[in-house]
Amino acid sequence: MQKIDSEIIYSLKGIVGPNNYIDDTKKIDPYVKDIWGQYNGTTPLVLRPISTDMVSEIVTLCNNNNIGIVPQGGNTGLVGGGVPSDSGMEILISMDKMNAVCDIDAVNYTMTVEAGCILSEVQDAAFSANRLFPLSLGAEGSCQIGGNLSTNAGGTAVLRYGNAKELVLGLEVVLPNGTIYDGLRRLRKDNTGYDLKQLFLGSEGTLGIITKAVLKLFPLPEDKVTSLVALSSLEAAPRLLSSLREITGDNITAFEYMDRACLDILETHTDLSDPFSEKYSHFALVELTSSRVDANLYDLLERTFKTTIDDGSVVDAVVASSESQATQLWKMREMLPEVYRLEGGGLTFDISVPVSSVPEFINRSTKLCNQSYDKGVVLTFGHIGDGNVHFIFMKPRDVNMDDFLSETKNISNIMYDTAAEFNGSFSAEHGVGVYKKNELEIYKSKVELSLMKTLKRSIDVNNIMNPNKVV
Repeated sequence: MQKIDSEIIYSLKGIVGPNNYIDDTKKIDPYVKDIWGQYNGTTPLVLRPISTDMVSEIVTLCNNNNIGIVPQGGNTGLVGGGVPSDSGMEILISMDKMNAVCDIDAVNYTMTVEAGCILSEVQDAAFSANRLFPLSLGAEGSCQIGGNLSTNAGGTAVLRYGNAKELVLGLEVVLPNGTIYDGLRRLRKDNTGYDLKQLFLGSEGTLGIITKAVLKLFPLPEDKVTSLVALSSLEAAPRLLSSLREITGDNITAFEYMDRACLDILETHTDLSDPFSEKYSHFALVELTSSRVDANLYDLLERTFKTTIDDGSVVDAVVASSESQATQLWKMREMLPEVYRLEGGGLTFDISVPVSSVPEFINRSTKLCNQSYDKGVVLTFGHIGDGNVHFIFMKPRDVNMDDFLSETKNISNIMYDTAAEFNGSFSAEHGVGVYKKNELEIYKSKVELSLMKTLKRSIDVNNIMNPNKVV
């Protein structure tokens, strides 16, 4: 294995100072493993800069010496994008010490933050100013906003507020040659050429390191209603969603789907129980919010239920009568990624298709997977209000994981080919990283790939920024 020259290591340590680097192998270990334990790289040095100028110095030195850089936020990504390779020729930059909330402009509904801010702390800071930052996902207590933006994180509120990239007005980015791009504008209108910030949102650290961001804020919800709805069929889900949007005036914030298998494993591995007396097969977790106190969301929800019961879409529902009950309903959805691993794990897919195509996609994929391997159990859940399906092909408990993977090696092709037939995406919100690079080559058009590679070569001439990720 090659090693980075000791003089360069010494210089990098000098840039950040004695308290802002890690070179002890044991202390480095958590930084070079992904959250699922699928990827394990190596680096001689973890740098923890405390300013944008410091990041710029690090990048300039690495670029001049052709040393790879892996930017890392909270290391909660699911595709290996924040983990170094095993070459030993990449430096890891952790943004965790750049965690200041720089400014909150409540009148302009914006806040400026450093990239290392924990997502939940960004939410809390907005709340303290009587504002809402709506990005919300399971890892919000440990993921960092820079990572959220560089991966274009999704989460549970995309239906109402959009993905992470739609919540950004401006960025500060250190480019691969060390130049600082200062685009920290708080403007909602700026029609002066290319929207450069969009290059870095979702690029997974391959074009530069996001150091600060101007985020959009929103009014706090003053009225909220949460309900778990039992559906007559999978096909009823988009019908209910459509009715909710029409009747509530598009005050729907979240629309999450769960199937029967989800509730079964929740009952097996947690203290959560099915709130219905009958064993229904399809469920939607619905949340309506409004900044108006007199929005009458409960009445609008009841009116929607009347319409959808009449058309056969809804068969039963429970409505939270308190915040604690709403939290319990959300806990059912939020614990699913953890409990399916307790059940034994399996093959996981993060697919998006048009909302109207979700039922047909799930039905066809389930049929094809079961035809290929009849011992697997399909578990489906996700943000299907925006077309995002988390499709899990569960390993039978009595089957060894290696044997399972060997016997199901064509399942990924089945899933991605089926998604492509619906003009869908093989990665709705998790990104590409290293895990899905091969799929990018297969399912992206030649024109798209060529444009992506052209951008990468022109901005990152020496290919030092998160090398061998995405493209």
